Amino acid sequence: MDTNSILDNVRSLTDRIEKERESIEAERRLSESLVEDLSAAGVFRIAMPKAWGGPEMSPLDQIELMEILAHADPSVGWCSSILSDSGFYAGFLEESVSRELFSDLDSRAAGMLAPVGQARVVAGGYRVTGHWSFGSGSLHATHVTGGCTILENGAPILDENGFPRWRVMIFDPKDVEILDTWFTTGLAGSGSNDYRVSDVFVPEEHTFDVFDRPRRPEPLYAYHGFFFANVPGIPFGIARAAIDEARVLADQERGFPSFQKSSLDVNVRIAFGECEATLAASKAFVFDAVGQAWETLLRGDRLTLEERARIGLSITFAGQSAARVIELACEIAGSKALYRKSPLERLRRDVIAIQSHVVHQRKTYAAAGGVLLGSSSGPTFF
Repeated sequence: MDTNSILDNVRSLTDRIEKERESIEAERRLSESLVEDLSAAGVFRIAMPKAWGGPEMSPLDQIELMEILAHADPSVGWCSSILSDSGFYAGFLEESVSRELFSDLDSRAAGMLAPVGQARVVAGGYRVTGHWSFGSGSLHATHVTGGCTILENGAPILDENGFPRWRVMIFDPKDVEILDTWFTTGLAGSGSNDYRVSDVFVPEEHTFDVFDRPRRPEPLYAYHGFFFANVPGIPFGIARAAIDEARVLADQERGFPSFQKSSLDVNVRIAFGECEATLAASKAFVFDAVGQAWETLLRGDRLTLEERARIGLSITFAGQSAARVIELACEIAGSKALYRKSPLERLRRDVIAIQSHVVHQRKTYAAAGGVLLGSSSGPTFF
């Protein structure tokens, strides 16, 4: 399957996804049949190399794909973004190892990369114990990851800058215990449960440093951070869904005490116009930052720290902008947005959950701003 066929396949699934929204939220997970259909559509293979028969979908096309899915249901978009990271992770590993570990192009990865676990150095690899949160999609994963601080003789190994060294471990799901902890309001259907492992052996070749340059030579793998570059598609989809709902309400409802159609109210028009402008500005920034970075890599050049910082800024801005769009759409809806039956009520909860992720938190502005001011003091996700 190539990029266009995968995008077409996903568009054909949107009606089915929308019909499952309530059950996805109630069950706190995607259905197995939906995961199978997403897999058949090619969603989880988007980052697999063309050399393996994968589509090696560009970051901009991946953003579009996630926007389509998130517009249908944010939890589906979120899980799809996470589970499709297998191809990126494979790029960090030695070729023969990655070909064996990810022999199925539709492999699905889940897990938290932050170094919450501990990995004790042993012959041939590590003995790992850890408890992680936010295992989005872990109920459907064929591979589970977990970031770990590296220990030797009971103490963390430090890098040249004095920071503890850490690596991402790739676990077989049979070695992972998933805990039923995902009782939340936003992204309720993402199944982002806690998970843990206890004294599990992980071979050295099944681990990687997320800040290393991936081993594969193709542009998609030349920048370590492209595994999160499709994430803005999710707030884009949420924002567009909110604007669509606001448009329907503005056309159907009548204001009080004027009893005019809401679409004739100047305040509604202002709010609606700001919604469209906010989303358009956010998308323009992301496509400019990610698009310029992609052009740099296609030329065979490496990204500068400033280019990477702009990617980080644009992704954070996407999440913040979606929250502003939801706020404005709810202003248009008025008290109707309070009811659980309102799509805006659910979207409001989902965007709050989206904003809690590190790539959308306001503090990322500080990290990127520090880079642009020439005063970066430590590692960043971008």
